[in-house]
Amino acid sequence: MGVFINAFLRNRNSTDIDRRYCAREVPMKVIMLGFPRTGTASLTSALRVLGYHHAYHGRDALTFNPRDCELWWKALQAKYNGKGKEFGRKEFDQLLGHCQAVSDIPAICFAEELIAAYPNAKVILTVREVGEWQESVRKSIIQVIQDPFLYPMIFLDHLLFMPWRWVRPTILKSRNVLWGDDFDKNGRKAFEEHYQKIQSMVPAERLLLYHVKEGWEPLCKFLGQPIPSTSMINVNDTKEFNQRVLAKKVYHCTQYIVRIVEIAAYASLFTFLWAVLQGGKPLPWQ
Repeated sequence: MGVFINAFLRNRNSTDIDRRYCAREVPMKVIMLGFPRTGTASLTSALRVLGYHHAYHGRDALTFNPRDCELWWKALQAKYNGKGKEFGRKEFDQLLGHCQAVSDIPAICFAEELIAAYPNAKVILTVREVGEWQESVRKSIIQVIQDPFLYPMIFLDHLLFMPWRWVRPTILKSRNVLWGDDFDKNGRKAFEEHYQKIQSMVPAERLLLYHVKEGWEPLCKFLGQPIPSTSMINVNDTKEFNQRVLAKKVYHCTQYIVRIVEIAAYASLFTFLWAVLQGGKPLPWQ
């Protein structure tokens, strides 16, 4: 329940930064290209403990600053649908200029571009036994995608012009990029091909295959960082993931109600002012 409440409050306090007007502030140092549900959230939190400013995770786009998904959506459309200009160093600096590390979806859909844009950044592939990974995805991401409220909420997001209206389309598009519509059929193959591709692209001295259960030592050795005295970070297990998703859904539903009430209030105010200005004459549609 505590996780649910914290996630709900974090949704309420999310920011609304338009990254189109941002630029590179700190050097990009670490690109994490492991599939979601392989410990990406734990690794991101670990990098923050090590002092990396800021370690960007998929939750940054999907929850903390949902307006990021406007740019991620454009990038996905450009690369995979040929609509618009594909993202390069300039665009990634706008979107990720405040970050020294990046991980998870939608970023890993641009593995090649990120590796090319930041040739001095080290690359980490979070690994997990593939069967265990599949089970985790089925109990988390697949449940989100198969939620019967998903498409009605997408409709309301756009109808009511909500600030997070590109979040759900970005999740769906990222899913299609990674493993298509049929996870049970394509998931294992997509997982294995992705890891093979990254290992073929990145020189061994720049790449770390890392399981979060290995703890601090191999991570800190690879990054040249001192080992913290605290235990390794372990966050965002399946239960916590689903609590966060539920909190987001509840928050969004409350905001739909708020937006509808606001629209009704503005309509009533307009009606009243029109009546006053027209001396009680009927409105144009009456």
